[in-house]
Amino acid sequence: MRRLLFHRPSGTIIHFALISVFTFSLALGWTPPAQSQLPSLPTNSVNPSFNLPEGVSRYGEYETAPIRSPLDNKNLFEVTSATIFNRDKVPEGKLPIEVRAQEVNERLWRVFNRTISAKQTPTVTISTLNNRPIIQISNDQSTRPIRLVTVTEPDADFNGKALDKLAEEWRKILQDEMVRFKQLTAPKVILQRVRQVLQILLGLLIASAVIWFLRRVLTHRQQILETRYQQQSAAPAEAEKVQKSEKVASSQIPENEETEAREIADLRSRFLATLQHQFSLKRQLDVDKFLKWALFWIFILMWYIGIARITSLVPLLMRWSVNVWATPLALLVLWFGISLTIRISKSLIDRVMHSSKVNPFLSFGEAQRIALRSTTVAEALKGFVSVVLVVVGMIWTLGLFNVPTSSILAGGAVIGFTISFGTQNLVKDLINGCLILMEDQFAVGDVIQIGDKGGLVENLNLRVTQLRNGEGQLITIPNSTITHVSNLTRLWSRVDFSVVIAYENDPKQVLDVLRQVSQQMYSEPEWHHRLPELPEVLGIDDLSHTGMLVRVWIKTVPMEQWSVGREFRLRVRQAFEANSIQIGKP
Repeated sequence: MRRLLFHRPSGTIIHFALISVFTFSLALGWTPPAQSQLPSLPTNSVNPSFNLPEGVSRYGEYETAPIRSPLDNKNLFEVTSATIFNRDKVPEGKLPIEVRAQEVNERLWRVFNRTISAKQTPTVTISTLNNRPIIQISNDQSTRPIRLVTVTEPDADFNGKALDKLAEEWRKILQDEMVRFKQLTAPKVILQRVRQVLQILLGLLIASAVIWFLRRVLTHRQQILETRYQQQSAAPAEAEKVQKSEKVASSQIPENEETEAREIADLRSRFLATLQHQFSLKRQLDVDKFLKWALFWIFILMWYIGIARITSLVPLLMRWSVNVWATPLALLVLWFGISLTIRISKSLIDRVMHSSKVNPFLSFGEAQRIALRSTTVAEALKGFVSVVLVVVGMIWTLGLFNVPTSSILAGGAVIGFTISFGTQNLVKDLINGCLILMEDQFAVGDVIQIGDKGGLVENLNLRVTQLRNGEGQLITIPNSTITHVSNLTRLWSRVDFSVVIAYENDPKQVLDVLRQVSQQMYSEPEWHHRLPELPEVLGIDDLSHTGMLVRVWIKTVPMEQWSVGREFRLRVRQAFEANSIQIGKP
């Protein structure tokens, strides 16, 4: 024990260090993919030359791209060019918008690099070339102005402003950006922000040390509680052994019913007291685990906020400050929610299992058997819930990274879990129930057929499926026994109408009458919403000694095939009588 406690702190320090490095790398190394603001025109997804480049947005005849600040990567304004659908075949005289934006951004970088060593703040001015305003920047490091961007007719048309007014607006934006950059790169400001960064890092290290110490104390207490809990967990089994030995010892001694009942009541009271004490230890242990879990996430959140604050203070890191608060934050929130859900689920499972143990309506033997088996059942349920939630978290994480997910990933995880616990009927029920829900094989309200049992799904959970048949009987089927299921109301239903017509009738007349009945029923508002499409008269399906078999397929909305079928048969009967069409006879 002493050796274990001696080596644990160093491992915990390494654990915290790795978490800090991971959080820092996640915050700084993340670059979320840019997306268009509005859906683009139809493009060819196979040929990449028809796809929009990163950061480009398409608005009909125009395409825009952002001009970003080299300081913090925020959007200053957007330049506009005519739409180019095929990047491999650029029309002569046209410049792709991404190329134009890249040139402007590179010139901004060049100006900002010179601004660092310049004594005065660069001046942004407007000149005219070929009747077009040109925004240029002058500084004391160059003898001639640097041409930054030309304001074109597409720019003015897209923004709905005159060329000179738009040029003046862009000039003010760039001038304010130059002033801001010059102020942030001043030696006094840099020194002040470096001090702030050092203070933040010092605070993070001190807080991390406090969290590490608290977690070490909780770990030591958790080890003690786990030892006591394991000792208490063996109490039900020991009670059963004592009871059996007492029965064997007293089998030769006659006892009256009153004495036996008193001994059973005494054993039951001691047994329930042991269970209550065991549950109390379990709650204390869960509280300590929750505190450790909370400290862990406080540590993560603390470093994340600290890194985000540092990136917003240091000029060289400010360009990543926007990305720090984007997808990485969503990733942390996602896994925090998954982790919290897992802990809540485990706590609920423990409470349910404990309530089943101390049920006063159960006999002592039944309660004892439940107590001995509840740990295995609870761990199986906890493992199942954890695996499902982790798989869901992984799928959502892949979605945040824009990685396409498929059912093979989830199916492979579930199959592997099924193989691991295939010998436990309860887990097989839960897994098959989970698959039924994931694959949407059927839901509450569907009419299904499972083997020779069928009816309306009245209740569905991860363990059993309950059907109500036509006679009102409630049929309960374990999910692990469901191998083949027929869903009669999945998305749409169908009436397979067939009737045998005598040979004395004209086949064409019979088919025309059926088409008229179908068209009339389909056109009526009362039945039109129940029929997604016009009933299909297939024709003569069979010839036999009884007559001609005519078949009609009627597609209906779910749960309406019976009412539609009854109404259609009534109308066919009336139409046949009106047209003197005879039904086939043996």
